[in-house]
Amino acid sequence: MLFPQNELDNIKREMAKLKSEVVLKFFTDFKTQDDGSKKRVCMACEGAYNLLKTLEELSNGKFSVEEISIEETPEQAIEYKVSRIPAILFVNDDGKEIVRYSAYPTGSEFVPFLNSIQYFSGVRPYYADQILTHLKKIDESNMKIFITPTCPYCPATVPVLTLFAIVSKGKITAEVIDVNLNPDVAIKYDVQGVPLTVVNETERIVGMFTPQDLLDKLTKGQRDFGGMYA
Repeated sequence: MLFPQNELDNIKREMAKLKSEVVLKFFTDFKTQDDGSKKRVCMACEGAYNLLKTLEELSNGKFSVEEISIEETPEQAIEYKVSRIPAILFVNDDGKEIVRYSAYPTGSEFVPFLNSIQYFSGVRPYYADQILTHLKKIDESNMKIFITPTCPYCPATVPVLTLFAIVSKGKITAEVIDVNLNPDVAIKYDVQGVPLTVVNETERIVGMFTPQDLLDKLTKGQRDFGGMYA
């Protein structure tokens, strides 16, 4: 069992908050065996699969996962530009990728992942309207946030990025990258500590930030100062 019973009860309550059905694309390396079972060599993929199936079972039909094998259907990996696994993709009805988790969202990253699923289903925090108000002032942007499952500051920061991506319907895209699973990417971006956010491959935000901070960054300081909470 991944979670004790009291946590399972809490997760079930959180999954009941989903506004609409959510289907995530989940890339692994499974190979279908003669008996129809799926064998995964990637251990992080196996763990992520079990976590996602637990969420599916607790969702009362509101959440499901489409597992895609890079071994059996490499054309889909090419289509979605998946070169590393596990990869969990939030893809909208138009086929546009909004959020990508290059991670196994366990430890302190589980709750932010659950938040992202809720946002994707249509749950909107109070500052979502401020993001929508400023979308015309924001260029198309890509954000990468580097995290670890034990980072004490990442859980407060990841949901900020994923909310911006989801509310913007992909004008802003976000990728959550676990540096433990992707050390080569961490080296490429010279990640010295987490959370580290890279905006449009050029600007870096070290440490935590608020929705207001990110809105200032993306609007280049041109946001309306009626307050994020107005």
